[in-house]
Amino acid sequence: MRIESQSMILVASLALSFVSQEPLSEPESSPLYREGFWVEGEQGHPRARLNGRWMHDWGDLDSNWRNDLSESDQTRRLRLLLQGELSPQLAFKTQGEFKGGDPRLLEWWLEWRIPDQPNVRAGHFREPFGLDARTSSAHLTFVERASPTQALTFGRNRGVRVHKSDAWLGWEAGVFRESIGMADEGLLNNKAITGRVTWLPLGNLEGEDLLHLGLSATYRDTQADGVRLAADPEVHLARNGVDTGLIAADSTSGLVLETAWQRKALTIQAEFFFANLKQDDGTQADLHGGYLQASTVLTGERRSYRDSTHSMGRLSVAHPTLGSGGRGAWELGARYSQTDLQDDWVDGGVMNNFTLGLTWHLSSDTRWMVNHIRTSSDADRSGLLVIRLHSGF
Repeated sequence: MRIESQSMILVASLALSFVSQEPLSEPESSPLYREGFWVEGEQGHPRARLNGRWMHDWGDLDSNWRNDLSESDQTRRLRLLLQGELSPQLAFKTQGEFKGGDPRLLEWWLEWRIPDQPNVRAGHFREPFGLDARTSSAHLTFVERASPTQALTFGRNRGVRVHKSDAWLGWEAGVFRESIGMADEGLLNNKAITGRVTWLPLGNLEGEDLLHLGLSATYRDTQADGVRLAADPEVHLARNGVDTGLIAADSTSGLVLETAWQRKALTIQAEFFFANLKQDDGTQADLHGGYLQASTVLTGERRSYRDSTHSMGRLSVAHPTLGSGGRGAWELGARYSQTDLQDDWVDGGVMNNFTLGLTWHLSSDTRWMVNHIRTSSDADRSGLLVIRLHSGF
């Protein structure tokens, strides 16, 4: 396999420019910069933080796996996020997507926070369904989320959600309406009830050991628009490896079993997905999928755990290359996933992926990611290579 020379020249040039630059002063020392640009009122409220992220992919794929034969690289995400608090009781967030010259509002919400009471959020945001799905794209171990996460979770939709958590137990539940044109996936009229419970029976947010257990469930009235479940082979430049197409279903229910274990620099994570599609005559189809992944940070750093989303979070680089000329952080990962969208009257196919990933974190917000995926979908087998430059503030 080969990657187009023009893309490789750009990759090499950017890498050299990052590595060779003079050390800069740490931005974290500024009161206006703390994992983003902050503005605060004199009494601490209102306050807001501006973040951004840019991700660009270069891929080497067989022609039969390319989603667009003329496209060997693409901007995967180009986003700005504004979030903060208008008062101690009222928080907000907006997130815009700007790739391809077609700006759109991806996420927006208001959240009411009352001490010792569940938080209430209303707007357009990600449903509380699954660990991988709730992990921010800024904190993924691999270039893309696992294929069963893509196929068997339901992205961002309009709704209202209540949420409460403490140091070891959290729960959230909401009602949603799928929203075409704004959601990651979805149709216009389907309605859903979705909930998630998480438990940390071992360790805590600050310790070296942590065990996460979770259960997510959803029931969706899909008789208005039907449902479509699909996933690519964990490379966005590739075509879908499994795809049910738009199918008629009176209702769709889903279940996710989630677990993750951390010990110092080692993280092991797994999820199992189940979906049941039912037609109005009572005919049912059972679909499923799952993945198992493990990663270790060779330089000793440890990923944080985000209490707000009950998911894996930021990897803080101890000796960043950018700003201080250090070695950065090096992360090695492996993942196996299977997505089975085939049963009875549903014929979306079966896909298996095995991914090896190497990531060089130049700072906590900038990284080079290299993933090699061995994928098989029905009788079609191939090796796919993708390189990502991820930068943010």
